[in-house]
Amino acid sequence: MKINHQIRHFFHMHRNQYESKSVLNKRQNAKLRALIHHAYNHIPFYRQLFDSAGIKPERVNTIEDLSHFPIISKQQLQNVPVDEITDKAVNLSNYKRITTSGSTGLPLQLFYLKEDFSILNMNWMRPLWIYGVKPWHKQLEITGPHNVLDKQKWYHHFGLWRKKGISLFKNPEEWIKLWYQYKPDVLYGYSGSLKLLAKKVIEKGLSDLNPGFVFGVSDLVDEECRELILKAFKKRLVDLYGAAETGCIAWECHVCNGYHINMDTVIVEFIKDNKPVASGTQGRIVVTNLHSYAMPIIRYDLGDMATPLREKSICGRELPLLKMIEGRADAFIILPSGKMLSPMFFFGIMKPVKGIKQWKIWQKDKKNVHIIIVPAENFTQDTINQIRTRIKKHIGSKIVFNFDLVKTIPQDSTGKIRAVVSEVKSQM
Repeated sequence: MKINHQIRHFFHMHRNQYESKSVLNKRQNAKLRALIHHAYNHIPFYRQLFDSAGIKPERVNTIEDLSHFPIISKQQLQNVPVDEITDKAVNLSNYKRITTSGSTGLPLQLFYLKEDFSILNMNWMRPLWIYGVKPWHKQLEITGPHNVLDKQKWYHHFGLWRKKGISLFKNPEEWIKLWYQYKPDVLYGYSGSLKLLAKKVIEKGLSDLNPGFVFGVSDLVDEECRELILKAFKKRLVDLYGAAETGCIAWECHVCNGYHINMDTVIVEFIKDNKPVASGTQGRIVVTNLHSYAMPIIRYDLGDMATPLREKSICGRELPLLKMIEGRADAFIILPSGKMLSPMFFFGIMKPVKGIKQWKIWQKDKKNVHIIIVPAENFTQDTINQIRTRIKKHIGSKIVFNFDLVKTIPQDSTGKIRAVVSEVKSQM
């Protein structure tokens, strides 16, 4: 992709956030129509889906019309041969190929046109720019090993968008060592890893790790994480929400107390029982990537839960808002009654309890939940009693909570630290 095109797209993105809602909707619908026609005419998988549902591309003109199209899953795309979900007109060697993290145990191979991939990458930069990050600021990124650059980009040699990456599988001591060597302006990384770093900084009494900005990605953020980061670095965390299938979906706005959705690159639907939810009501996130021409992502069930807001933003930006990302559907504990407990429930339960160094909730079935604890020095039997009492106060005793004491709780294979995991399938 030519440099002047990249610059043009970046400034279009910067301008878009201040356009009127009617202009943004018009552009979004135009992009949707173009993607739908392309998918029908060039992608066998989508042509078959359309035909099976009795839908012609001409019928999908607006976001509302997407409801006629079936929701697709990651597993569906995994079960389809590559040549049936990609554009045959483009040689695979000319695609940008990436793989999802596989945190659910189901990694998916994705293909992007290089121009689309560049646009989605720039969309991660928009919130950084909004919060004041400049091209000459240096960034330290705690990330997956596959994201650590093995060579410099051409613009790094001009002192622009410089970045040092370090694997999240290394320990916080090594992250701190690199910090002192590199002296970055921006701290960026998996929120769970930033939380571990903040804990270590506080534990060691370090007061000179003062980034100008802190951005978190990938992991569910709880209040304890935010408090630790603020205490350690004297900066508020800015949470960025995205996925390999879409790029950056939404970013936290401290003025609006919500997350602005990047509607110029992605359509976000909030679904329950196959219908859109009302404002302020929790729903499952279904996305359409408007820049996914090599391998279209249309009405794709991302597996996350969040709450949309219809209120007008107060920061001057017309990008729509969502209230809160509450985690993956498989992070919700399912009670025997069918009621779902948000992972945020357990963050609230565990936060005031003393004697815990680290914890994790794992649900095996509807009747059994394991609370895995790494004890701190002041751990006692009363620690467990407090947790039992606090849980019982809210949900009664129809589910058995088993306590497992361990020395460590390992990260999953992707490096993410998932505090709440359920193996019980949600009906949402």
